Order: sequence, then C-alpha cells, then structure tokens
Amino acid sequence: MQLGLSTAAFYSRWETEEAAAEIAKLPLDCAEVFLQSDSEVTVEFAETVKNNLGHIACTSVHPLGGYENYMAGRPARQIRDAFDHYRRILDAAGVLGAKTFVYHGRNTPQLSPLPWNLKWNIEAITPMCEEARSRGMAVGWENVCWCQLTVPERVLEAKTALPQVRFTLDIKQAMRAGRNPIDYVHAMGDRLCNVHVCDWQEDGRLCLPGEGIFDFGALMRALRTVGYDGPVIMEPYLALIKSDEALMRSIAFMRDIMKE
Repeated sequence: MQLGLSTAAFYSRWETEEAAAEIAKLPLDCAEVFLQSDSEVTVEFAETVKNNLGHIACTSVHPLGGYENYMAGRPARQIRDAFDHYRRILDAAGVLGAKTFVYHGRNTPQLSPLPWNLKWNIEAITPMCEEARSRGMAVGWENVCWCQLTVPERVLEAKTALPQVRFTLDIKQAMRAGRNPIDYVHAMGDRLCNVHVCDWQEDGRLCLPGEGIFDFGALMRALRTVGYDGPVIMEPYLALIKSDEALMRSIAFMRDIMKE
C-alpha cells in the first residue's frame, strides 16, 4: 500500500498548485488532487500541478462536485454539458497520471440522504465508466452519507449492476452513516481502488489519524484480507491540522500502522 495526502487537506490555505508543492516536501508516496474550481479543469493547469508534485505520484483526482446531479438529468443539454465537464476532468487527470476519478454521485443542497435509485445510477455511471476506461482510468464511486452510496448493502447492489465501477472507501463517511468501515471493505472487496482516512473522537469530532479512537490496525488487516494494495489517502480538513508537527506525527503514525 502507498501512503498519500489529498491537496484538499490545505483547501483555503493554499491554492491547489501550492498545496501540491507542499505535499512534495512531505514523506509520502502519493497524492490525491482536489480540483477546486472550473478554471483548474484544464490540461495546462494539470501540468503545473504535476510539476509541483515532483516525485510524488498523483493516484486520483477528486473534483469539486455539483455537476454530478446533471449526469443523468432530464434536459439533454444538461447531460451534454455535464459530460463535457467530466471529459475535461478526465483529460486533466490523465496529464496528472491519475488512475482513479473519485465520484460522489447525486446529492441534495441540504446534504441529506436521497432515496436509493439504482436505475438513475446505472444510467449515469455506465457511460462515465466507459469514458474513464477509454483513458486507462476507473470511476471510484465513494461512499458518502449524504449521497447515493451510503451503506454496504448499496455497495453490493452497485457491484452487481455496474461491473465496470470501482470504489473509494471513506472511513469517516462510514462512521457518519452509523456503520463500521470494515463492512464497506468487505462489500467493496476486489473492486476497491482508493481509500480515504481520517480519525475521530468518542463524540464523532474529526481529527488527524492517530489522534482519535479508530482502530487503524483492524482496517489494515481488513484491506489485506481483500487483497488491497493501493493508495491510502489521508484526507483531513484543514482545521484538523493544528500544526505542521501534528501532520508529521500523523504521517508517521500511518507509516507505522501500514508496516505492521
């Protein structure tokens, strides 16, 4: 497994290309690039970010959401425009060298759960997977408690209905859905392609890995059980990084856990 950090960890502190340059200074193997505005969805910008990452490999791209609701909308123009935007993201991801496109899926402005609509997801995600595969990439559908892929049971349905789709596991989103992240590991199985990690306290407040109560050792054992050998991306919010020293301690903690 490779240890990485998302540029989203520095969202609002640095611009994306600046965050990439900072990540290049850290003892990491890889990074996930969070494209946080439409003007960043270009191959030219991707080249800048790739250069700033230096020796750090970009394994996944996670764009700012919003367009997902239009991927299988009713007006044909909405669908066309959403897929045009998606293709531009894939083009940028290709320059970065990313193999996974992280997809949240349909959501509401209130960030409240939507009824499960498998037919809608098949209509939207099947052509997305085809576009990604034509570029040597995969769609990594992420479990998010306020989107469509909320619980392991839905993961199992999606695996059957969408044979091309892969999955991104977000352990904090599992916790917020009231489920054990390990259950998602087993549901995603050999279709797991990306892992997002954070940590949390007894009351659910998030923190850096190693500062909370989550059993990362159990997570690593479960990942090895399903044969996972891909990126483990630290994805803390900026407010959780109290200091550069705290971030370095968290990276060291994850390194130790991943070696056990």
